[in-house]
Amino acid sequence: MQIIEQLKNNKGTISSELSKRLALEVLSGNMDILSEAIELTSYELKNKKEKNIRSGAAKIVEVVAMEKPELVSPYLEELLPALEADEPQTRWMIIRTMGICAVFNEVIAGKALEYAKMYIRNKKEGELCLVSSADLYLGDYGAMSRKNTEKVFSILLESTDNIIMNEHDWLLEAFTKIIPNLLDREKATVLSFAREYQNHSRKTTQKRVEIIEHLCKD
Repeated sequence: MQIIEQLKNNKGTISSELSKRLALEVLSGNMDILSEAIELTSYELKNKKEKNIRSGAAKIVEVVAMEKPELVSPYLEELLPALEADEPQTRWMIIRTMGICAVFNEVIAGKALEYAKMYIRNKKEGELCLVSSADLYLGDYGAMSRKNTEKVFSILLESTDNIIMNEHDWLLEAFTKIIPNLLDREKATVLSFAREYQNHSRKTTQKRVEIIEHLCKD
């Protein structure tokens, strides 16, 4: 079954629901859909008119990766071109996928590091999904080893210097992932950042701060 025509004619919430349905078919064993979706994430990459195809395909890949990353991880190399798509939707779903799958394919997931850095350095208000996905990717990739943590820590700190609205939650989440690999002085830096939000109006934010405080004391 080809999915390209279905993705081409769908937009917005409808497109997301279609992608989720197709992802469920993959999770039920239809790997042909996954193979096509992976190819379509970079379909006519610089043709803005085909962004619905690319982003719809990226949603399929992301949903599958969140449930069974081992199905997607062998194909990370094929997904890398999608990180240069014009539309942020495709980029944020694929950079998130890179982080989710990093534990199964560390070498190729590491190739997304420069893209995450670029997204963070060029962040703009209104791009929370893209920037937060980059932050979470850095957390996932960094969590794998002290060596990886050394690669991502300075980038995450750079991100804290230019936080866009509501990004702090995802930075806190990313830091939580890498705390076990941090040196004491690095933990102190993270703890100082986290405590800036300990009285935040959102309980979920306060909970993230509490988790960081607990992890930094261990």
